[in-house]
Amino acid sequence: MTIHHHRVTVRGHFADLTDDVRARLRAEAAAHDALTAMFTPEGTFVYDRALVAFSFRYQLRVEEELREDADVAAELAGLELATATLAGRGIGHRGLRATADNLGDVWARRSGHVAGPRRPRA
Repeated sequence: MTIHHHRVTVRGHFADLTDDVRARLRAEAAAHDALTAMFTPEGTFVYDRALVAFSFRYQLRVEEELREDADVAAELAGLELATATLAGRGIGHRGLRATADNLGDVWARRSGHVAGPRRPRA
């Protein structure tokens, strides 16, 4: 198996928030600002005081042989983590969707190398 590193963003909208949850989220909003959010293994929860939309930012390692399978597995893992976090905090939501960026591609673009199959050494 090959280890793939991904940055996964899960986006969604708040739904059916109770008054208590709404008050708690607003009180904690400053700690969830997008300008200071990072991609972390445990995930960073990002939203503002309007409580309309939110996102989670994850940096995940996925073991899959094929890159395409790794991309799908990373998105599914991000959705599972976000769903568990929201449920654990009693936060209603709708419309969850995930996108995963394979960091191998990001590193290749930054270094000027084109991602593709490796060539055998001579």
